[in-house]
Amino acid sequence: MVQRHENNGRGNFFVNSPNLVGPSPPTVEELKEAVSNGDDKFINVLQYYSGGSIKGSDAYWRAKTHELKTWIDFMISIQAGAPNIFLTFSCAEHWWKDLMRLLVRMERLAGNVEAAEKIVLNDFTQISKTARNYPLFVNQFFMIRADQFMKTVVKKALGIDHYWGRVEFAPGRGQIHLHILAVTNKKEYITQYLKAESQDDKAGVLSQFAELELGMTADIEIDDSEDYKIDCSPRSKSALRMRFCEVVNPEVDVTNIAQDTMKHSCNAYCLDDSGGKSKGRKCRMRYGVETAYGKQDTEGKELRSSAAIVKDGKGISHLELKRTKSKRLVQFSKPLLQGWRANCDIQLLIYNSDPLHPNLDEIEAVSRYVVAYTGKKHHTNKQEKEQVQNIIKG
Repeated sequence: MVQRHENNGRGNFFVNSPNLVGPSPPTVEELKEAVSNGDDKFINVLQYYSGGSIKGSDAYWRAKTHELKTWIDFMISIQAGAPNIFLTFSCAEHWWKDLMRLLVRMERLAGNVEAAEKIVLNDFTQISKTARNYPLFVNQFFMIRADQFMKTVVKKALGIDHYWGRVEFAPGRGQIHLHILAVTNKKEYITQYLKAESQDDKAGVLSQFAELELGMTADIEIDDSEDYKIDCSPRSKSALRMRFCEVVNPEVDVTNIAQDTMKHSCNAYCLDDSGGKSKGRKCRMRYGVETAYGKQDTEGKELRSSAAIVKDGKGISHLELKRTKSKRLVQFSKPLLQGWRANCDIQLLIYNSDPLHPNLDEIEAVSRYVVAYTGKKHHTNKQEKEQVQNIIKG
């Protein structure tokens, strides 16, 4: 992190245009006037460059984003198809039994016997403190677990032939989480989807595939109330403290683990405040709008008796499965959630063109959406543009 911030502070702006700088380049005064009048052509041809070899720097993530786009193009060129599944695995560093056993060992090796005994007794405060004290150890455990889970469960269960992953650290998902963009060999549903004439029929094809082949659902009853909080006490019976091999009743288990991992509660992370404080913020995950700024009282997703294809604010299509019991449940895959035993998101990426004769513009639009999500840079284009405007105006 230190390297990234130092590196970003040592870079420079470069003009990426053969036409702007010529025999008569614009003066600083002319540029200031143009920017003040809303003309941002000059800003659009500026690029900020810093060493791309520093992991985590803006230049580094731009390079990785370009690699991801190239990988998608390559998958299409070899007729493997465009990525059609998007996964996110989060970390449950306060709950996983095997990680707790290892944290106990770390504390004992460090001579912290009292701390180790508190972890044995499921003292949540101590577990949280130890996890923060040994973040590299927690991250290594997560990566080993994710690698094994992909190899032994996910690839076989979902028919994944190729995948690309990116590790990310962000509030609300534990210390570490992983985004996976996958290309599966289960593509029979695509032909049926393209043949379907109405949107309802198309949604039916996708939902049948999602439910039967991927085990996805959004129709489980959980407690949607704001009063419900996961029990972190030493005697907590949360399913997060169980291994899958210890589960007695799978149906009860999936409800319990979904309650503690797949309930969406809106907060500053998902609420878009770009519209100012004069009105309620809108949830980027499509869980509604606040009644007033700061309330965080979004209504949740609408209940529906059948699946539907809906578009978000960017025009990207999403499959919304049948949901008759909960407005807050995030749709998920039952086998993946029960195996991973932490927050585990799954999305079908929807295209309307023949995979053998793909519409590259459409694939580019969907890919751009996913690339922007998985290949996040330190600054957005909007932030960079605002910074440049401030520099020029100053």
